[in-house]
Amino acid sequence: MRLNVRIAGAGGQGVILASVLLAKGYGIGEDYNIAQTQSYGPEARGGACKAEVVVSDEKIDYMKVEKADVFVALNQAGYDKYIDTVKEGAIVLVNSTLVETREPSYYKIEATKIAEDMGKPYVVNIIALGALTKLLPKVHFSAVEEEIKKNFSETIAEINYDAFERGYEEIAKQLA
Repeated sequence: MRLNVRIAGAGGQGVILASVLLAKGYGIGEDYNIAQTQSYGPEARGGACKAEVVVSDEKIDYMKVEKADVFVALNQAGYDKYIDTVKEGAIVLVNSTLVETREPSYYKIEATKIAEDMGKPYVVNIIALGALTKLLPKVHFSAVEEEIKKNFSETIAEINYDAFERGYEEIAKQLA
């Protein structure tokens, strides 16, 4: 089994952080090999950014994602640039506040709107991570929650945990 995940967006949207938290929280206790990589433009904020996570029950000999089994697009530019590198039947999650698509099989979450409604526009990535946690097998809610607690100070961790839970619950409603 090999699962190729790509998250795309703009620098400053937390693409890399979301992928790191996903990599750390994926399959805890499942004995998987996990690799995380990232690529971003020279701009500090606003430039193209992507991060990838490869999960495998075998040794990972190539850490890059050529065709994604799972694709998360946080902005339109990321969606446009990478949508053609997604496998047929892949799980696709888009931040529908910023990404326009007419594909009915894609999962949509208004991550930017939810973040703004929370008064925390910087948690878009964590909202998307919560949604992705609900969609993916073997990503344990409690494991990702624990990684959020480990990676942030107590105050910031609470804000991010709330965002994570909002994304998770929003997709749970759509799946029900």
